Amino acid sequence: MASDEGDHDDVAETGELPCAPELVQDVLRQLDKTVRMHQLYPVTNPTYLKALESLRAAFRAVWAHADAITLQVSDTQFTCGGVVVLEESEKASDSLPWTLFKDGVRQLVLARGFEGDELDALLGIIPKVRRLQDADDDVLTLFWMQEFECLSYRYVDTISSEGVPLDPSATPGRWPATTVIRADPRAAVEAGRQRAAARADGLANVMRVAASHDATAELARVEAMRHLREGIAGEYDAELRRDVTDVLLDIFEVQRDAAVRDEVVRHLDAMMLLHLSSRSFGALAHLLRESAVAVRRAPAVVPETRAAVERLASRLSDGALLGPLLESLDSADERPSAAEVAELLARLEAGALGAMLQWSAESRHHDLRPLYAAAAERLAIADPAQLVKLVNAEHDTVAFEAMHRCGAERLEGAVVALVRQLGHDAEPRRAAALAALAAIGTSRALAGVERALSDTSAALRTTALRVLATGVHRAVLPRIAEWTQGRDVRDMDANERRALFELFGVLSGEAGVPWLEAQLVGPKGFFKRKSDPETRACAAAALARINSPSARAALHAGADSDEPLVRRAVRAALTRAGEGA
Repeated sequence: MASDEGDHDDVAETGELPCAPELVQDVLRQLDKTVRMHQLYPVTNPTYLKALESLRAAFRAVWAHADAITLQVSDTQFTCGGVVVLEESEKASDSLPWTLFKDGVRQLVLARGFEGDELDALLGIIPKVRRLQDADDDVLTLFWMQEFECLSYRYVDTISSEGVPLDPSATPGRWPATTVIRADPRAAVEAGRQRAAARADGLANVMRVAASHDATAELARVEAMRHLREGIAGEYDAELRRDVTDVLLDIFEVQRDAAVRDEVVRHLDAMMLLHLSSRSFGALAHLLRESAVAVRRAPAVVPETRAAVERLASRLSDGALLGPLLESLDSADERPSAAEVAELLARLEAGALGAMLQWSAESRHHDLRPLYAAAAERLAIADPAQLVKLVNAEHDTVAFEAMHRCGAERLEGAVVALVRQLGHDAEPRRAAALAALAAIGTSRALAGVERALSDTSAALRTTALRVLATGVHRAVLPRIAEWTQGRDVRDMDANERRALFELFGVLSGEAGVPWLEAQLVGPKGFFKRKSDPETRACAAAALARINSPSARAALHAGADSDEPLVRRAVRAALTRAGEGA
């Protein structure tokens, strides 16, 4: 950690410039501009919203090259990797470097994700600091109260040399080119043409008869033209593929010869591939639905033939076949209607669950995502074991969605697989597993959450502490008590330390009040001297979670602290306890 002992104004620059300096300069210039816009306009004003979107775009340009940027703060400059990326000539109240420097901030680290809600929070903090003179509203206090996840900072104590610096840097496929179908649909096409010609001849006769009656000639002509248009449209709209399917299935039901029926099944299989390649989802769903009806209704179907018909739906549900189909559908300029897609998805079996989970998250068509999600929910309910299996899928999106659904369904049977994911190398996987265990919320699941307390990521450890603060898993109290009262607590970042203290308060209850009061009021703290301001603020937050008469009395005893951070934390704790400031 950086130290604020001795010469506090010198904070060593660390790291290299993670991207072109122009990108960082653009971010800071746009940040300064957006802060000014925030001071001038309401947050709903189009001018401010345009500036905010430009700022977020500038951050996204940086994230294309780096996961975080580290800024050293002086009274007139921001530097990154030794390069000046923003300079203000005067130490004025509207100077962004000076606003941070004067309150002790010497380093900022902005990480990927900051451009979301946390950026909005920062844009609210800076103008507030510039307007108000109250020492309780300094930058450090407001930063601490915000509990940033993607913004971390180092500071020096500008009031005394006894403070301890905050160091949140402790981690924080394609279809066949051709398909041969032996059933020839040309007869059906020719029959359609003959029907249209017959309609046209009949309507012509109607027109000739009507023309002999002058009073009704015009009405007859209009009516005849309407019938003609309807007849032509009906022929164009006729789904010949469905007609061929129906003819084949009629043969299947009437003919009892096993060889004939096997031939029909082969034709149906070829037609299925044709429907897939042309994305004729409605015709494909019709084939699967009517095949299932025909095999049940036809007499004397041998088991081998019955199994072959049932495999049609299973084959479509194979991710190796369905995945490329959905990928081509997603990239196509023209696609089936949502109703046709829904009709097909209703025929899928459990093997399609992985593909449904993937495309419910990745499809670029927002009208299709709910259809995929509904199909995934149906398949997951029908086969929970398949859902649990997908928790360990290689495809990240599939695994993430499977874990999320396990949590949403509170699937106790998924706990073992989710706990195993807590040991995965990738932090996003561990985070998804932790969220799912928290959503399940049973004693067994929370016992698994305890494993995350040893995670290498401070963010995940903090999340685990907050999950355990439900108080259900009380067996963790001895570990939390030892951790809270140990020396290593000073090395934690602000969010983790506060979550640890609050968990200690929830689990210890009234028994923890004396120790927490000693931390808050002093001087008989654990180290036999007054604790640092942040530890005292965390103790106040823990006392608020206990919220007993003795806990509230301890909070009142610390309300007159000479530290702005502590006073602010005590006021927040009393408000949370129901007493107000």
